[in-house]
Amino acid sequence: MSLIYNQTTANEHARNTAGAVLHLPPLLTGHPFIADQCWLDAFRAGAKLPENLNYQGGKRLGFYYQWLWQQLILNHPDYELLGEELQLTVDKKTLGAIDFLVKNLQTEQIEHWEVAIKFYLAYEHSWPGPNARDNLDKKAKRMLTHQLMLSSHPAYKATLEQQYGRPDVRRLIMQGRLFYPAHAGDSGSDIELNPDAAKGLWCYSQQAQTLDLRRIAKPEWIAPPSFESLKQEPPLTAVTNPTMAVAPDNQIWFVMPEKWPHEK
Repeated sequence: MSLIYNQTTANEHARNTAGAVLHLPPLLTGHPFIADQCWLDAFRAGAKLPENLNYQGGKRLGFYYQWLWQQLILNHPDYELLGEELQLTVDKKTLGAIDFLVKNLQTEQIEHWEVAIKFYLAYEHSWPGPNARDNLDKKAKRMLTHQLMLSSHPAYKATLEQQYGRPDVRRLIMQGRLFYPAHAGDSGSDIELNPDAAKGLWCYSQQAQTLDLRRIAKPEWIAPPSFESLKQEPPLTAVTNPTMAVAPDNQIWFVMPEKWPHEK
Protein backbone atom coordinates (compact mmCIF):
# COMPACT_ATOMS: atom_id res chain seq x y z
CA MET A 1 0.00 0.00 0.00
CA SER A 2 1.18 3.51 -0.68
CA LEU A 3 3.05 5.21 2.14
CA ILE A 4 0.76 8.23 1.88
CA TYR A 5 -1.62 6.52 4.31
CA ASN A 6 -1.15 6.75 8.05
CA GLN A 7 -2.18 3.65 10.00
CA THR A 8 -5.72 4.79 10.79
CA THR A 9 -6.36 5.80 7.19
CA ALA A 10 -4.73 2.58 5.96
CA ASN A 11 -7.08 0.48 8.07
CA GLU A 12 -10.09 2.38 6.78
CA HIS A 13 -8.83 2.16 3.20
CA ALA A 14 -8.27 -1.60 3.47
CA ARG A 15 -11.72 -2.14 4.95
CA ASN A 16 -13.36 -0.05 2.23
CA THR A 17 -11.38 -1.84 -0.47
CA ALA A 18 -12.27 -5.27 0.90
CA GLY A 19 -15.90 -4.17 0.70
CA ALA A 20 -15.36 -3.12 -2.91
CA VAL A 21 -13.84 -6.52 -3.74
CA LEU A 22 -17.08 -8.15 -2.57
CA HIS A 23 -19.04 -6.12 -5.13
CA LEU A 24 -16.65 -6.14 -8.10
CA PRO A 25 -18.00 -8.41 -10.88
CA PRO A 26 -15.81 -11.11 -12.44
CA LEU A 27 -14.14 -10.23 -15.74
CA LEU A 28 -14.81 -13.54 -17.49
CA THR A 29 -17.40 -16.22 -17.95
CA GLY A 30 -17.72 -19.42 -19.98
CA HIS A 31 -15.48 -21.84 -18.06
CA PRO A 32 -16.44 -24.14 -15.16
CA PHE A 33 -13.48 -22.98 -13.06
CA ILE A 34 -14.44 -19.29 -13.24
CA ALA A 35 -16.12 -17.95 -10.10
CA ASP A 36 -19.27 -16.38 -11.50
CA GLN A 37 -21.57 -13.70 -10.14
CA CYS A 38 -23.83 -16.26 -8.47
CA TRP A 39 -20.92 -17.62 -6.44
CA LEU A 40 -19.64 -14.13 -5.60
CA ASP A 41 -23.12 -13.08 -4.44
CA ALA A 42 -23.33 -16.12 -2.16
CA PHE A 43 -19.85 -15.46 -0.77
CA ARG A 44 -20.69 -11.79 -0.15
CA ALA A 45 -23.92 -12.71 1.65
CA GLY A 46 -21.95 -14.51 4.36
CA ALA A 47 -18.85 -12.30 4.39
CA LYS A 48 -17.85 -10.36 7.49
CA LEU A 49 -15.41 -7.49 7.12
CA PRO A 50 -12.85 -7.41 9.94
CA GLU A 51 -12.64 -4.14 11.85
CA ASN A 52 -8.87 -3.87 12.05
CA LEU A 53 -6.95 -4.46 8.85
CA ASN A 54 -3.21 -3.86 8.99
CA TYR A 55 -1.55 -4.50 5.65
CA GLN A 56 2.23 -4.76 5.83
CA GLY A 57 3.01 -6.56 2.58
CA GLY A 58 4.57 -5.53 -0.71
CA LYS A 59 3.49 -2.47 -2.68
CA ARG A 60 2.33 -4.37 -5.76
CA LEU A 61 -1.43 -4.17 -6.18
CA GLY A 62 -1.66 -7.93 -6.72
CA PHE A 63 -0.11 -8.60 -3.31
CA TYR A 64 -2.59 -6.24 -1.65
CA TYR A 65 -5.53 -7.82 -3.49
CA GLN A 66 -4.49 -11.34 -2.47
CA TRP A 67 -4.16 -10.18 1.14
CA LEU A 68 -7.69 -8.74 0.99
CA TRP A 69 -9.00 -12.13 -0.12
CA GLN A 70 -7.03 -13.78 2.67
CA GLN A 71 -8.78 -11.53 5.19
CA LEU A 72 -12.19 -12.23 3.65
CA ILE A 73 -11.59 -15.99 3.85
CA LEU A 74 -10.30 -15.87 7.42
CA ASN A 75 -13.42 -14.01 8.55
CA HIS A 76 -15.98 -15.99 6.56
CA PRO A 77 -18.15 -18.47 8.49
CA ASP A 78 -18.42 -20.88 5.55
CA TYR A 79 -14.71 -21.28 4.74
CA GLU A 80 -11.51 -22.27 6.48
CA LEU A 81 -8.12 -21.23 5.10
CA LEU A 82 -5.87 -24.30 4.94
CA GLY A 83 -2.87 -22.95 3.06
CA GLU A 84 -1.67 -19.95 1.09
CA GLU A 85 1.09 -19.28 -1.43
CA LEU A 86 2.17 -22.93 -1.46
CA GLN A 87 5.25 -23.33 -3.67
CA LEU A 88 5.66 -26.39 -5.87
CA THR A 89 9.09 -27.39 -7.19
CA VAL A 90 10.44 -30.27 -9.25
CA ASP A 91 14.20 -30.86 -9.44
CA LYS A 92 14.78 -27.41 -7.91
CA LYS A 93 12.65 -25.80 -10.63
CA THR A 94 9.67 -23.77 -9.41
CA LEU A 95 6.42 -24.80 -11.08
CA GLY A 96 4.37 -22.08 -9.42
CA ALA A 97 2.50 -21.30 -6.24
CA ILE A 98 -1.04 -22.14 -5.19
CA ASP A 99 -2.78 -18.96 -4.02
CA PHE A 100 -5.24 -20.54 -1.58
CA LEU A 101 -6.36 -23.94 -0.40
CA VAL A 102 -9.70 -23.53 1.34
CA LYS A 103 -12.10 -25.90 3.08
CA ASN A 104 -15.77 -25.30 2.33
CA LEU A 105 -17.39 -25.93 5.70
CA GLN A 106 -20.81 -26.41 4.10
CA THR A 107 -19.75 -29.15 1.69
CA GLU A 108 -16.60 -30.39 3.49
CA GLN A 109 -14.79 -30.12 0.16
CA ILE A 110 -11.26 -28.82 -0.33
CA GLU A 111 -11.09 -25.98 -2.85
CA HIS A 112 -8.15 -24.50 -4.76
CA TRP A 113 -8.56 -20.77 -5.47
CA GLU A 114 -6.48 -18.53 -7.70
CA VAL A 115 -7.16 -14.80 -7.45
CA ALA A 116 -6.17 -11.89 -9.68
CA ILE A 117 -7.03 -8.21 -10.01
CA LYS A 118 -6.44 -7.12 -13.61
CA PHE A 119 -7.00 -4.11 -15.86
CA TYR A 120 -7.07 -4.52 -19.64
CA LEU A 121 -7.53 -2.18 -22.59
CA ALA A 122 -9.21 -3.02 -25.90
CA TYR A 123 -6.59 -2.57 -28.63
CA GLU A 124 -6.42 -4.10 -32.13
CA HIS A 125 -8.56 -7.15 -31.31
CA SER A 126 -6.66 -7.94 -28.12
CA TRP A 127 -6.73 -7.04 -24.43
CA PRO A 128 -3.25 -5.83 -23.40
CA GLY A 129 -2.68 -4.56 -19.89
CA PRO A 130 -0.97 -1.32 -18.86
CA ASN A 131 2.19 -3.41 -19.09
CA ALA A 132 1.63 -4.53 -22.67
CA ARG A 133 3.54 -7.78 -22.14
CA ASP A 134 0.42 -8.91 -20.27
CA ASN A 135 -2.87 -9.62 -21.99
CA LEU A 136 -6.19 -11.07 -20.90
CA ASP A 137 -6.23 -14.13 -23.15
CA LYS A 138 -2.75 -15.20 -22.12
CA LYS A 139 -3.40 -14.56 -18.43
CA ALA A 140 -6.69 -16.43 -18.38
CA LYS A 141 -5.21 -19.41 -20.22
CA ARG A 142 -2.27 -19.65 -17.83
CA MET A 143 -4.46 -19.44 -14.75
CA LEU A 144 -7.00 -21.98 -16.01
CA THR A 145 -4.61 -24.49 -17.55
CA HIS A 146 -1.49 -24.09 -15.38
CA GLN A 147 -2.07 -22.37 -12.05
CA LEU A 148 -5.33 -24.15 -11.22
CA MET A 149 -3.88 -27.49 -12.26
CA LEU A 150 -0.96 -27.29 -9.84
CA SER A 151 -3.06 -28.98 -7.18
CA SER A 152 -3.38 -32.08 -9.38
CA HIS A 153 0.30 -32.15 -10.38
CA PRO A 154 2.37 -35.16 -9.22
CA ALA A 155 4.55 -32.74 -7.22
CA TYR A 156 1.50 -31.68 -5.20
CA LYS A 157 0.43 -35.26 -4.63
CA ALA A 158 3.91 -36.20 -3.49
CA THR A 159 4.57 -33.27 -1.15
CA LEU A 160 1.36 -31.51 -0.08
CA GLU A 161 -1.66 -33.75 -0.58
CA GLN A 162 -1.19 -35.68 2.65
CA GLN A 163 -1.14 -32.42 4.64
CA TYR A 164 -3.84 -30.44 2.83
CA GLY A 165 -5.97 -33.03 1.06
CA ARG A 166 -6.99 -33.37 -2.57
CA PRO A 167 -8.98 -30.40 -3.93
CA ASP A 168 -12.41 -31.25 -5.29
CA VAL A 169 -13.17 -27.75 -6.59
CA ARG A 170 -11.12 -25.17 -8.47
CA ARG A 171 -12.02 -21.48 -8.69
CA LEU A 172 -10.56 -18.62 -10.69
CA ILE A 173 -11.50 -15.32 -9.07
CA MET A 174 -10.47 -12.67 -11.61
CA GLN A 175 -11.80 -9.18 -11.04
CA GLY A 176 -10.83 -5.77 -12.35
CA ARG A 177 -11.94 -3.41 -15.09
CA LEU A 178 -12.05 -3.41 -18.90
CA PHE A 179 -11.27 -0.17 -20.73
CA TYR A 180 -12.62 0.68 -24.17
CA PRO A 181 -11.02 3.27 -26.49
CA ALA A 182 -12.61 6.72 -26.36
CA HIS A 183 -11.29 7.96 -29.71
CA ALA A 184 -10.98 4.86 -31.92
CA GLY A 185 -12.88 1.78 -32.98
CA ASP A 186 -10.57 -0.82 -31.49
CA SER A 187 -12.10 -3.90 -29.94
CA GLY A 188 -10.78 -6.61 -27.67
CA SER A 189 -10.30 -10.29 -28.46
CA ASP A 190 -13.14 -12.81 -28.70
CA ILE A 191 -12.54 -14.18 -25.19
CA GLU A 192 -15.85 -14.70 -23.35
CA LEU A 193 -16.32 -11.64 -21.16
CA ASN A 194 -18.78 -11.15 -18.36
CA PRO A 195 -21.19 -8.54 -19.80
CA ASP A 196 -21.48 -7.02 -16.33
CA ALA A 197 -17.72 -6.58 -15.81
CA ALA A 198 -16.67 -3.13 -14.59
CA LYS A 199 -15.84 -0.85 -17.51
CA GLY A 200 -14.00 2.37 -18.29
CA LEU A 201 -12.51 4.36 -21.17
CA TRP A 202 -8.91 4.83 -22.26
CA CYS A 203 -7.03 7.39 -24.31
CA TYR A 204 -3.51 8.61 -24.99
CA SER A 205 -1.85 11.33 -22.96
CA GLN A 206 -2.38 14.09 -25.51
CA GLN A 207 -6.06 13.22 -25.87
CA ALA A 208 -6.57 13.57 -22.12
CA GLN A 209 -5.60 17.23 -21.92
CA THR A 210 -9.17 18.54 -22.30
CA LEU A 211 -10.90 15.98 -20.06
CA ASP A 212 -10.27 17.60 -16.63
CA LEU A 213 -9.23 14.25 -15.14
CA ARG A 214 -7.89 13.61 -11.64
CA ARG A 215 -5.20 11.03 -11.03
CA ILE A 216 -6.14 7.94 -8.97
CA ALA A 217 -3.41 6.56 -6.69
CA LYS A 218 -2.60 2.93 -7.46
CA PRO A 219 -3.81 1.54 -4.10
CA GLU A 220 -7.23 2.94 -5.05
CA TRP A 221 -7.46 1.30 -8.46
CA ILE A 222 -9.58 -1.50 -6.96
CA ALA A 223 -12.09 0.97 -5.49
CA PRO A 224 -11.72 4.28 -7.36
CA PRO A 225 -12.70 7.41 -5.43
CA SER A 226 -15.26 9.92 -6.73
CA PHE A 227 -14.24 12.98 -8.70
CA GLU A 228 -15.72 15.13 -5.94
CA SER A 229 -13.25 13.74 -3.41
CA LEU A 230 -10.31 14.58 -5.73
CA LYS A 231 -11.47 17.81 -7.38
CA GLN A 232 -9.04 19.93 -5.34
CA GLU A 233 -6.12 17.97 -6.80
CA PRO A 234 -4.42 19.38 -9.93
CA PRO A 235 -5.86 18.19 -13.25
CA LEU A 236 -4.00 15.39 -14.98
CA THR A 237 -1.58 16.61 -17.62
CA ALA A 238 0.93 14.63 -19.69
CA VAL A 239 1.74 11.13 -18.42
CA THR A 240 4.85 9.01 -18.87
CA ASN A 241 3.38 5.93 -17.18
CA PRO A 242 -0.05 4.31 -17.49
CA THR A 243 -2.31 6.30 -15.17
CA MET A 244 -5.82 5.66 -13.92
CA ALA A 245 -7.98 8.75 -13.50
CA VAL A 246 -11.54 9.87 -12.84
CA ALA A 247 -13.57 12.39 -14.83
CA PRO A 248 -16.13 14.93 -13.55
CA ASP A 249 -18.93 12.50 -14.44
CA ASN A 250 -17.12 9.80 -12.36
CA GLN A 251 -16.20 7.81 -15.47
CA ILE A 252 -12.97 5.89 -14.84
CA TRP A 253 -10.22 6.39 -17.44
CA PHE A 254 -6.84 4.91 -18.23
CA VAL A 255 -4.46 7.44 -19.76
CA MET A 256 -1.58 5.89 -21.66
CA PRO A 257 1.82 7.21 -22.80
CA GLU A 258 1.86 8.03 -26.51
CA LYS A 259 4.09 5.05 -27.41
CA TRP A 260 2.02 2.43 -25.59
CA PRO A 261 1.81 -0.50 -26.31
CA HIS A 262 4.87 -0.49 -28.56
CA GLU A 263 7.24 0.56 -25.78
CA LYS A 264 6.60 -1.68 -22.79
